[in-house]
Order: sequence, then structure tokens, then C-alpha cells
Amino acid sequence: MNQPAPCPICDRQQSGFANSDCPIYADSHWLVRHARETNILGYLVLEARRHFLDLAEASERECRSYGPVLATVVRAVRDVIPCERVYTFTLAEMVPHFHVHVIPRTAAMPRAFRGRGILSYPLLPCADPVLVGQTCDRMRRSVRRQASSGLIL
Repeated sequence: MNQPAPCPICDRQQSGFANSDCPIYADSHWLVRHARETNILGYLVLEARRHFLDLAEASERECRSYGPVLATVVRAVRDVIPCERVYTFTLAEMVPHFHVHVIPRTAAMPRAFRGRGILSYPLLPCADPVLVGQTCDRMRRSVRRQASSGLIL
């Protein structure tokens, strides 16, 4: 019998979160955290709490909650980061666990990294942890405001 490969997303969720993970939102189906592997402030990752590869394997409840959670996260990014676009995509090639990249594209972003070019954006240097923490605090407040307004399930 083949042993499944370890999943870094499952491992991180099971072991708890370090301050550097900067969780923004969590419920029984989804967890949203600030990406650690880039210097783009407001770059979030929406991760499924349960291990599955893509939405074809998601439960009915996961599918029903996915849209409202993603919309809430995109609104939080727009509330906090002065951006022109918010990119959302999933690949799950390097980490085969359903997760969505939510990336603000500001006016200052070089043209080479706009659109599909975002996939070649450098991972290093990482953003200043203090700035990431401040950004996460502001995004959590945005999510709470939306929740109190009834904009998320």
C-alpha cells in the first residue's frame, strides 16, 4: 500500500498556527491566511480545511460556502490595499490540496508581473512581518464588519 505524501497545508492546520501565518478568517470549511512567501502585502491564501484537490471533490456545504467566503476575502483585500485588480486562481500543482491565491495588483506593480505574469513574481524577499501583521489586523476588521453586515454566511 502506498503511503500518501505529506500535505503541508494539512500539517500546518493540524499543528496550529504561528504568528507568521497571520490567519484572517476561519470556519469549519475554510481558512484564510496571509501568504508568507512573498512581499506582496494583502496576498492571501484561502485553504480548504478538509484535504481535497479541487471543487469537484468538495462537499455540497463546502461549495455553498466557497463563493461567499471568497467574495468576503476579495472585499477585505480591496478595503485594505489600494489595488486596481484582485487576482484569484488555484493551481494545486506543488501542494495538491485545494487552495486559492488571492493577490492584489496595485498600480505600482511592474507590467511584467501583471495578468499571467504574476506567476513569475519573485517569492523573495518576504514582506516585513510588522507590515504583514498590520495588514492582517486591518483585514480581520474588514471581515468582521462584513460579517456584522450579514455579507457572509
